[in-house]
Amino acid sequence: MKVWIILLKGFAYIWFTVATLLVLAGIVGTWMKGGFSAVQDLLSPFNIANFVVTAITFAPGYGAFVWAEKLKEKEGGKPS
Repeated sequence: MKVWIILLKGFAYIWFTVATLLVLAGIVGTWMKGGFSAVQDLLSPFNIANFVVTAITFAPGYGAFVWAEKLKEKEGGKPS
């Protein structure tokens, strides 16, 4: 069971890192193509589509981390 916890946490950290780099690359690309005002439009709180896509992008990493914590709790260790 410990191996699964380590693998899930490793997957979660890798996923968060890659997803963060992907989001930052998208912001930089938007800035290069459309300028600062395009980045403002992209990051606007009224841009619901961007929020949903970002949440979907980070969801597998978050799910893996939560699953690892539940396995750790089930095993008898305290969650970190």
